[in-house]
Amino acid sequence: MTRPSEVKPREGDLPAALFKDWQIGAEFPELHFTITPEVIDEYLSVVSGTPGAYVIDGRRAAPPNVVAVYLMAVMYRKYPPQQGGIMIGNTFSFHHPIWADEETEVIGSGRLEDKYEKKGRKYICYSVEFRRADGQKLTSIVHTSAFPE
Repeated sequence: MTRPSEVKPREGDLPAALFKDWQIGAEFPELHFTITPEVIDEYLSVVSGTPGAYVIDGRRAAPPNVVAVYLMAVMYRKYPPQQGGIMIGNTFSFHHPIWADEETEVIGSGRLEDKYEKKGRKYICYSVEFRRADGQKLTSIVHTSAFPE
């Protein structure tokens, strides 16, 4: 079982990546972690989810956004966190369920898609894809954040 806190650095743990450091097209190193039934149950308890709401062909699945808690950890492997970031939005695409009754080895990878300034704010946009260790695509996410720098 891999809790997000085990793979995600905290603000201030490392020197923060600043807007000038971000390089469009930069690839993020892969992040390997395991989602277990315990992680899924813990996630459901935090978001007040209903386990019975996620059943596919009679088999219990995880909420498809359970990987969201690992999203920034993928990006942070290349660009450590800066204090004051504001999440602007996420776009999720779901491709395959994560089954709630088994351990799932997951690999997260991604890249910086864009960075720009608008109305005095600095924005970054990156994509992350989560796959099972066997290559099956689970979820892809495009994320945008603003930073105060």
